[in-house]
Amino acid sequence: MNLEEIKNKLEKEREELDLIIKSYEKEAEEFLKEPVSASDEIADRYEYQQELHLKKEALEERLKKIEKALKKIEEGNYGLCEKCGQKIEEQRLKIDPSATLCRKCALK
Repeated sequence: MNLEEIKNKLEKEREELDLIIKSYEKEAEEFLKEPVSASDEIADRYEYQQELHLKKEALEERLKKIEKALKKIEEGNYGLCEKCGQKIEEQRLKIDPSATLCRKCALK
C-alpha cells in the first residue's frame, strides 16, 4: 500500500466519521425535543443520551487519530514510531493507517 492509497483511505474514513458524528448530533437534538412524561422514561432517555455521547466521543477520538496521520503524511514523517523513531511495520499500517507506534513499542 503506497502513501497515496493510505491517504485516500484515511480521508474516506474521515468523511464517513464526520457523517456518523453529525447524524449522532442530529439524533440527540431530535431526541431532546420529544416530550417526557414518566420517571422511567426519563431514566431511559438519560441512559440513551449517555450511550450516544460515549459513541460520539469514541468516533471523535478516532477522527483525531486520522487527522494526526494525515498531518504526518503532509509533513513527510508518516509511518515512524513516535517512541523509538523506527519505521512502523507495513502490515500494522495496513490494519490501522493511523497507528503511531511500532509493534514493539505498542506492546510495552
